[in-house]
Amino acid sequence: MTRPASPTKWEWLEAAITSGEVLLPGSESRSHIFHFIRADRNGPLTDRLLTFTTHHRASVRRTALTLLDELSFQEPGWPVVADNVALALKDVDPPVRRTAATLPARTAEPARAMAALHSSTDPDVRIALVDAIAWDDVPQGHDVLERLRSDPVPGVRLLATLAMMGKDSAALDASVRADLEVCAGVLDAPGSRLALTPGQRWARALNGLDREEDCYAWVGRLTSPAERTPMRVEGVRMAVEAMRQWRAAPDRLTPTLTGLLNAEDVRPAALHALAASLTASRLAADDLVATLDDPQLGTVAAVALGSIGDHRALPQLVRLMVAGSDDPRLLEAFRAVAAAGADPREPVAAVRQILAALPASCAPEMPMRVLAAFGPGSAAAVPELIARLQGAENDTPDWAIHVLRRIGPGAAAAVPELLRYPIQSAVFALLTITSDREVADRYLAARPEQPHRGRAASAMLTWIAEHGHAGLTARQHRQLRSLFGVPGAGQVESARALWMHEGPGVAAELLEVLPEYLSDDVYAPEVLRVFAEMEPYARPVLDRLDRWVAGRRRAGFHIGDADAAMRTDERVHAAMTASRKRITG
Repeated sequence: MTRPASPTKWEWLEAAITSGEVLLPGSESRSHIFHFIRADRNGPLTDRLLTFTTHHRASVRRTALTLLDELSFQEPGWPVVADNVALALKDVDPPVRRTAATLPARTAEPARAMAALHSSTDPDVRIALVDAIAWDDVPQGHDVLERLRSDPVPGVRLLATLAMMGKDSAALDASVRADLEVCAGVLDAPGSRLALTPGQRWARALNGLDREEDCYAWVGRLTSPAERTPMRVEGVRMAVEAMRQWRAAPDRLTPTLTGLLNAEDVRPAALHALAASLTASRLAADDLVATLDDPQLGTVAAVALGSIGDHRALPQLVRLMVAGSDDPRLLEAFRAVAAAGADPREPVAAVRQILAALPASCAPEMPMRVLAAFGPGSAAAVPELIARLQGAENDTPDWAIHVLRRIGPGAAAAVPELLRYPIQSAVFALLTITSDREVADRYLAARPEQPHRGRAASAMLTWIAEHGHAGLTARQHRQLRSLFGVPGAGQVESARALWMHEGPGVAAELLEVLPEYLSDDVYAPEVLRVFAEMEPYARPVLDRLDRWVAGRRRAGFHIGDADAAMRTDERVHAAMTASRKRITG
């Protein structure tokens, strides 16, 4: 999309809203809208956005209202929006009504949302309002919530009770339990502010009150065979939320969840719960293996097993790849089994068959990523990769070059073709395949003496520091120092080379800079690798590692997916434990 010259030319806006593109993080149209609204919150763009809240298509109305809600998140108080959503509260489409109900609470003073709550008889609207209102800002909010606990709408009662939970909240548990089953499928209905089920909301409330043991106890009670299916499913959802919050939860709850795999009514929910956590998947590995042939649940089991490096999942993973599965964790699973030493022959043979059936100009991403995951084990696919180098048409064969680099010396036959590509990825591939230092020296000689960024430069400097017999030249050392001096990716990527080149003399500097990256899911693994290689010289960081490892709660990585954040916490926790072991000897 071409950047609009003015926020008053609306063709781009209508196309973006009707297509839903405006809700995609990072999309160009969304960036334009946020830019123009920040510049003028009550200007013509806002007026235009509001017109879409009465569009003839319900999906467009939902998109417009969701966008307005997201626009108001960082800067509440937007009266012009609050004044114009009253009609949407009576929309014929329930998701539109639910989405619209969040706006009075977000864009106006509490009295506006309270007035809407008291005047509405629509259960969908009232539930959404109770969920969205910031009750601490409401005068006599506690008294209002107390009255709402006897509301005729179960969802309102449940949310009011959860909002009232405090230090002495155990007395309210019975009230939550009484409304839990009837609220299943209601609080997370389409258009709801949070896609959280009643069980998940209760678990979050217990987490906020540090009632860990009570949460585990309620999971056991709610999943009892004496309960009806909706209640048992909410118990499983409580278990998932507990595992997302507390590090001990997988150990405590996996026996309960595996015990549910023989109950047909909750089997799918229990299996998905086990698969969400790496720790739970390890503890339940044999149970997951027994599910691999299940036509509905086999994929979930295979991906979960693969993600913990269990070789027994590999045949199923290969079948999923060949079938073109779009499972978002499939690559994660392949990488884990490859790292765990699985035999590469079956997946490599499958990828070769896929490539053989496609034109030489085509390099499908998933199969190429699988080859890259197995690294040197993918050497048998070098002929197909050379064909990709020879058959490239309009695009650089980036995937083929990447895989050849990962294969290393076993890809020597590809060197003549790689020499045809004067790009940094091909240069780095040549370096790892040939181990010819001159390749790196020539590349670095053409780079500035004080680069401020450059992943390829960092990688080549690291290679020289690790493999070069004479170490870095004085100029290369200055390049390395320049990269390390810039906070961010360059600093982390150059740290290991700096340690290998300068040794203990740089330990204090590394220990001053690198710990700040431990809370970053992208950088933490590399930082921990550096600490592990520093061994006893990294002892000053042990206190920080110990505090992190001993923490009862998850680190809370913000990566947009609660289960992925949990698994990241589990991986970083394992890496910290291993790093600590290396440091202490």
